[in-house]
Amino acid sequence: MPVTEQVVEQIANDVKKFGETAEGLRAMNDNAKRELGELRAELDKYGNKLDAISVEKIDKIAASVEAQDAALDGLKALPEQVERIDATLKRPGFGAGWKDDEAVKEAKAAFDWHKAVLVSDGKYAFNTEIEPDTEAYAEYKKSYSAYLRAREGKSASFQAALSTGSDPDGGYMVPTERSARVIEKVYETSALRGFATVETISGKELIIPRDEGEFGYGWIGETEAPSETTTSQFGESKIAVHEMYAEPRATQQMLEDAGFDIEGWIDRKVGDKFGRVEAAAFFNGDGVNKPRGLLTYAAGTSNKQIEQIASGAAAAVTADGIYNLVFSLKDYYTTNARFMMKRTTVRDVLKLKDGDGQYMWQMGDIRTGQPNTLLGFPVSRAEDMPTVEASALAIAFGDFSMAYTIVDRLGITLLRDNLTAKPYVKFYNRRRVGGDVVNFEAVKLQKIAAS
Repeated sequence: MPVTEQVVEQIANDVKKFGETAEGLRAMNDNAKRELGELRAELDKYGNKLDAISVEKIDKIAASVEAQDAALDGLKALPEQVERIDATLKRPGFGAGWKDDEAVKEAKAAFDWHKAVLVSDGKYAFNTEIEPDTEAYAEYKKSYSAYLRAREGKSASFQAALSTGSDPDGGYMVPTERSARVIEKVYETSALRGFATVETISGKELIIPRDEGEFGYGWIGETEAPSETTTSQFGESKIAVHEMYAEPRATQQMLEDAGFDIEGWIDRKVGDKFGRVEAAAFFNGDGVNKPRGLLTYAAGTSNKQIEQIASGAAAAVTADGIYNLVFSLKDYYTTNARFMMKRTTVRDVLKLKDGDGQYMWQMGDIRTGQPNTLLGFPVSRAEDMPTVEASALAIAFGDFSMAYTIVDRLGITLLRDNLTAKPYVKFYNRRRVGGDVVNFEAVKLQKIAAS
């Protein structure tokens, strides 16, 4: 297909998707508002008595709220679609610009892949010069695809190309484009990753200086000498990366089917598994060969403790408890604060009213991009948060970008194994990730308890 036709086809597809997405989001928003209104009318009618209302209906409303939040996330992609259409239209002659863009993308992918290989070999330093070899990278991608299907044969050229991405611990580096798709899927699955600070490193750990005190300060005239002030004490937070793995299995028949997208299948399987495993660790991990979880620290207000605010009832959330949780956080952290809770907790929160009888939950608006809010703060669902029951830490509130840091080490490796699980072929994928709380006052937890 000529390049001009490719560009025109891309524009047509993007315009169609833009219209379908926008219309679908508007319809979902209107439907969610209607369903929430019906639920509240029934709650008011029966005095919030759950036994008079179908639990199934409440769950449906909560699911609708979740779907709308997902739609609002999708709304963020609309400006990117517009920019992509605009950029496509501006390509000179629908020709040279297209080729230039592809060349830049390929060079960037080759650079990132080469860097990941050096990191894996322990040969990368901050001043290492990398010259991206796009031809060698293209050969590696072809050999990698053949390796997945066991079509490598015994050719010297194949072995030479594949060896450029070999990992010292076994397996081969996943090409840049494929690892990017895996990470994209991880972001979709791992709730905390979307709001925490994420750092990519080439070593085994990230060391973060921690200010444990206050610097001295004062006022001074233009000709005056400053007096001696107090000196802040510094500590360090170390976040090590830990190895995680995912091992999807395929049949030989699947691999022999030329129409089966084996690479895309692995990307989806591995991305989903990595996302769910790390999401659980970011909340509940014990820090032993895995990240340290947000919910695993002792209660308190000292360093390495997270304050827990009682919900005000032994086995339920309450309006007063939510208010107390919000106002326990320092103003400095409220600008970027949000709630995190399980979907079933959203169901419980939907029923809460303030002292004036107004519902505390406010439905967002697709048209303006306004998310669903609780007391004016966005709410994110995290299925690894506990359910509402006695002593559970069911709700987290704070600025998660300041509270929690996730550390990724460059690169994903894959090892093919067609021997140990016949008739299946195993694809052993390895990735290194770490995570820990770095600012303990930037987040508060709601404990389900009377006091």
